Amino acid sequence: MKTWTGILLMIILAVAALSVTSTAKTTNESQQQLNIDESSSQTAAVEASHIDGMNHAVNSNKDKAKDMMPIKADDVSTAPENNNVRVYPMSVEGSGYIYNGLVVEADGKKREFSDWRAEGGSYKPEVHELDLNGDGKKEIVVLYSEGHGTGIYLGQAHILDPVSLEVMKMQTLDEIVKERVESKVTVTSDQIEIGVTLNGVPAESSRVDKAAGDVLYYEKLQFGRVTYYSVEDNKLVVSTSGAYGDGLYAGDLTFSYVFQNGEWKASDLKYSMEVYEEEYYESFD
Repeated sequence: MKTWTGILLMIILAVAALSVTSTAKTTNESQQQLNIDESSSQTAAVEASHIDGMNHAVNSNKDKAKDMMPIKADDVSTAPENNNVRVYPMSVEGSGYIYNGLVVEADGKKREFSDWRAEGGSYKPEVHELDLNGDGKKEIVVLYSEGHGTGIYLGQAHILDPVSLEVMKMQTLDEIVKERVESKVTVTSDQIEIGVTLNGVPAESSRVDKAAGDVLYYEKLQFGRVTYYSVEDNKLVVSTSGAYGDGLYAGDLTFSYVFQNGEWKASDLKYSMEVYEEEYYESFD
């Protein structure tokens, strides 16, 4: 009797052990499946995020491409001195009036200037081939407008080495004014007194009536908001208006560039005092 009881007890214990093992295995497999499902979900989320990023980039490029226009023959400017010297935009934006970067070609050589941003249309860049310093080599001169509006004309110019087409060093307008021009704007009860000194020598001075309304007057003349570059008699000539108040101009600082000690520097500075009427600065629209 005891023997049969012992055998029965052993059978019951064996069945119980099998049941526990089976349950543990099932739990293990379920956990593994859960981990696989979570991993798959994470992978899918990463892939979806990557795809969304790619689609955004593609759409962004498409939108940018929509704003670009093909370069036309009218966008190309040729030097009057040499038909083999040209300047044209790297890309044209909007309705054709914004040039993003410029390309200069000269006798088979080409160089891109991606940081030059110019206006197109009737304000498109000019290019010239001239011997500016009398050394027998003709430099490349590029003139363009960076923008214009009421009381603003932002002319710009660069002189390029004819062999390498590298930009040659030039004194900036700010450097020239800081080193060689002194001015003072004095506000009285009914008039504005303007005095200018060039290279330590007093230039022409003037008095103008105060403008109507609340006007911000400067302590000294400000240059740069109306600046023109041009080529005259084989020289690069600059004319920049002096502002004594917000939108108020009194005369022009003019000079030309000469080559000295490896740099193009201002020469023959003059200041002519002339008060411009309202139509003058509205004409830049």
